[in-house]
Amino acid sequence: MNVEASQLEHEVTQNNNSFCMKETGEVLVYVNESIKGGSGNGTDPGILVERILTIAIKARDENSEVGLLLSSKAFVQLVANPIVGVLCSRFGYAKMLVFGSLVLFVSAITFTFSETYAPLLVARALQGIASAATTIAGMSMIAERYPDDKERSRAMGTAMSGLAVGILVGYPFGGILYAVFGKDIPFAILACFILINIGLQTAFLEDTVGNVKLAKPSSITRLLLDPYIDICAGAIMFTSMSLAVLESTVPIWIMDTMHADNLQLGLVFLPDSIGYLVGTYCFPVLAKTYGRWVFTVGSLCLIALGLVTLPFCSSFYHLAVPHLCLGLGVGITDAAIMPLLALLVDQRHVAAYGSVYAIVQLAVCLAYGLGPAIAGQIVKNAGFEWSMWGMAFINVAFAPLIFILKNPNIQEEHKPILPDTDSDTKSDCDLEDTQEFLLGSYSTFKQN
Repeated sequence: MNVEASQLEHEVTQNNNSFCMKETGEVLVYVNESIKGGSGNGTDPGILVERILTIAIKARDENSEVGLLLSSKAFVQLVANPIVGVLCSRFGYAKMLVFGSLVLFVSAITFTFSETYAPLLVARALQGIASAATTIAGMSMIAERYPDDKERSRAMGTAMSGLAVGILVGYPFGGILYAVFGKDIPFAILACFILINIGLQTAFLEDTVGNVKLAKPSSITRLLLDPYIDICAGAIMFTSMSLAVLESTVPIWIMDTMHADNLQLGLVFLPDSIGYLVGTYCFPVLAKTYGRWVFTVGSLCLIALGLVTLPFCSSFYHLAVPHLCLGLGVGITDAAIMPLLALLVDQRHVAAYGSVYAIVQLAVCLAYGLGPAIAGQIVKNAGFEWSMWGMAFINVAFAPLIFILKNPNIQEEHKPILPDTDSDTKSDCDLEDTQEFLLGSYSTFKQN
């Protein structure tokens, strides 16, 4: 899924840049003819101004369409997240995971054969539904299949590292295949991989909803009233917002200050992906062992450090260190918070995980919706530096709230699931022993 999204963003950006270069070239030709005083439309200043205005309006409309295309996934996912959370509890995690993969397959096929804007917009919106279903169902399934906290942390870290791998592979995969074969082949190959994945999911995954009788799952509203879950969601939101602000402001900044070329624009976020991969894969068990709240506070401070130092970078290669800090901080936060959310649900609510991971995805969608919009206004009015420093201040200001997660209050009255098979067997044995004791006592009393 991340491979497909990365590939799409790369191809759309490349097409948009090609359009701008083509139209800019036409303007330069007109200006050159006007300066030389040659014949033709270039000699008429009125026609020249009209042509420039026409190109500017066309470029503005093109950018608006591209922005709508890329943001449609986040808007659809924002609406789909709570719905998917409820459906996971009703139909099971495996069914929702397969459903999300099917939607992603339809999206890839639509991208393959689309030639106009409307089908592309529909395909991008379908990615929002697929992302909500696969992410929520996948994390919930891991939380359910690995009840031991240490094993669960390791499994979730491995799963989340797939996100970084998808981003690392997606950009070069889409860029190279698009340059050689065009738009259709990359998405067709992705559709084949997704179809194979659906077959594997159908063959090896099976739901436990019918085998384990669950109590009524906690609603999203009830979970949102839990302060510990709110703090966890806030940590995810602000760390994700830091990355969203970078993705929306850094490319323009390095083009203006460092005159970055297309290759550098594609590589600038590579350290973020590497840092995220290291954070999610290497730190889940460490965070569980030494305190998840400790690692979360440290990651927020690490992200703030990267944001503060980034505006002082004077060359493209200096950007690698702050970007690595940000990617590593976001990865460590996810590695610490995601298993903690499942543990909180186990201890304080009913052990049905769809709703709590729907809340996390809502926080991520809000981060990617609000972050770039607010950062854009700050850059416009105060400059790029203050957008970075403001985001750093938010991360540091939120860090003290993480101390509340050190010793979460356990509510014993919330039973996660009914007793398992071993507990039932033990209870039955105890009941039989008690019955034999009472019958023996009654027989002795009757004889006496």
